[in-house]
This record gives sequence, C-alpha cells and structure tokens, in this order.
Amino acid sequence: MLFLLLTCALAIGIEIVASPRLAIAGKPRADARYAPIEFLRGQIGNAVPAVAKQLTSMNWSGYVVPTFQTKMKQFTVAQATWILPEVFFDGLDSASLTWLGIGGFCKNKKCKQIDGSLIQLGTGQDAISNTQQQYYAWYELVPFAPAPIPLAVNPGDVITASLSCAGKCKKKQAWTLSMTDETTGKNWSQVLTYKSSKLSVDFIEEAPGGNGGLPLADFGTVTFNQASANSAGADLSKGYSIIMKNPRGQTSNVSAPNSIQDGFSACFSPNSDLAACVDGDP
Repeated sequence: MLFLLLTCALAIGIEIVASPRLAIAGKPRADARYAPIEFLRGQIGNAVPAVAKQLTSMNWSGYVVPTFQTKMKQFTVAQATWILPEVFFDGLDSASLTWLGIGGFCKNKKCKQIDGSLIQLGTGQDAISNTQQQYYAWYELVPFAPAPIPLAVNPGDVITASLSCAGKCKKKQAWTLSMTDETTGKNWSQVLTYKSSKLSVDFIEEAPGGNGGLPLADFGTVTFNQASANSAGADLSKGYSIIMKNPRGQTSNVSAPNSIQDGFSACFSPNSDLAACVDGDP
C-alpha cells in the first residue's frame, strides 16, 4: 500500500526512511528516523475534513493543532504531561512512542504538502518478549536520527515535556528541549539549533516506522493533560483528532478532548475494531 506521505514527499523532495526503535543499549541506529504523519491512501487533497476534523493515519494517533486552524502565526512554545504507559507482549516484538512536537503535519487545509520539519521529544515503550520490556526517553530533529535522552523512566512515571524557541525564532532558531520525570524529580534540558516551520503543535502516540517498522505495542491507554501551545492552554477543539490504523493490524482510537480542552486519551486495540475511549480528564 502506498502512503500519502510518499506521494507528497516525491513532489516536494522529503526523504522517507523507516523508523526502528532506539537500540536497547541506548544508542540510536544510524538509519532510525521517526517520520512525519503518514495518511491512508486516498486522502490526498481531502486529508482534512471540513466538518468532522478527524483524520486516519498509519502511524499517528492523537491531536494536532495547526496554525491554519487558529489565529496563531506560528508555534514557538509547547508543553504536555502524560503518564508513561506500561506495554504488554502479545506474541510480537512491538513498540510505541509517546511524544510532544512541533511540525510534521499539513501545510494548509487542503494538505497538498506535508511539513517536512518536525522537532519532537518523548518516551518510548517496547514489548520485546514476555520477560523483556524497555522504556526510554528520546528526542529527534527530523530528518536527523533520534537521540537518547539521559533520563531513566519507568511505567507509571508522570512525564512533562516542553519545547521553547528563544527570541523572535526566525533565521537561527535556538530551541530548548526539556523533560522532567515528576515522579522521580529528575530532569533534562538541552538547547539545539533547528529550522522549524512552526506550523503545528502535536500531541501524539506513534507506531514507529509506519509500514516498514514494528507493530504497535499494546500500551493500553495513554492520557495527555496540561497540553499548551504558545504558553496558553492548547484548545484541542480547534485542532484535528487523529485515529491510527496501523498496517500491521493494530489501531489506536482517541477520545474527545477533556472538559477544559487541554487533554485527551489514546486507546489501543489489537485489531481493526477501535477501542472505546473516554475523555482525558484526570
């Protein structure tokens, strides 16, 4: 099955590379890339429904708030909190990613082009066998390979991640990436130079690598809360909800936004039947 992303990439010159997990030893594989959103075939030119505002993707599940749906000219600050999910082995080596990002979505309402820039950070949850699961923190500046964040994380930990661009954030963009494990009190922060489109803010549960990667791990339910954009609560009602239909057979549904529009839940299903998913109120 061809991806919409591949169609767009050929038109605008974005390189598409499969996205394996970070290695168990903590070193990223040289060919590891976490791709921008991959739509199901047939949505090109009609990827953003005018009424329902819901998309179906092969690799993303969550909410995206783009500038063209708001009065914002750009997004330079974003933050979110989630509880790191425990993953379960169901007979297949599988993985999932939970992250906050800026970029990687449609450039406009007609979605004739995918934004090739994406800056993101989050946690990874891998179910390798009945006795082996791994949990780690990472960041990535597409198209560069992901890098491990030196922060030990475990299932049940409350994670807060943030992105912030200094000053006017124009030609030479200095981004501060930060992550805090609220449960252990440990934190990490780093300043990196990256040219971002600043066109969307993303709150995502991902299947690494799309069609060429691993199956989506059974993460149960992940709840995002305190999502913010440009230092204000992210009004998810102005964005797009995204459900995932992974080519390996697993799906991830999303709830409606919570009562204050700054949180939601993503819910795993091992098959094509979407799981019932309630809102993200704490």
